[in-house]
Amino acid sequence: GEECHDCDKVLAWVKSKNIEVTIIDVDQPGDHKPPFAVFARPALFRGDDLLAYGSDIVDYFQRMNA
Repeated sequence: GEECHDCDKVLAWVKSKNIEVTIIDVDQPGDHKPPFAVFARPALFRGDDLLAYGSDIVDYFQRMNA
């Protein structure tokens, strides 16, 4: 997203670990939208559940041994 402080760092980490996720850029018209409005980005969802956001996404995957 345009105003996302952790997006580049988190995305680079996820890609470096070959973690399969669907990336949705909420700033791109026509792209999918999250299940509800999020004010902190990036955000990690599974279905409609918010699992983590910001740099906590890296911590979440590390705890899951991804």
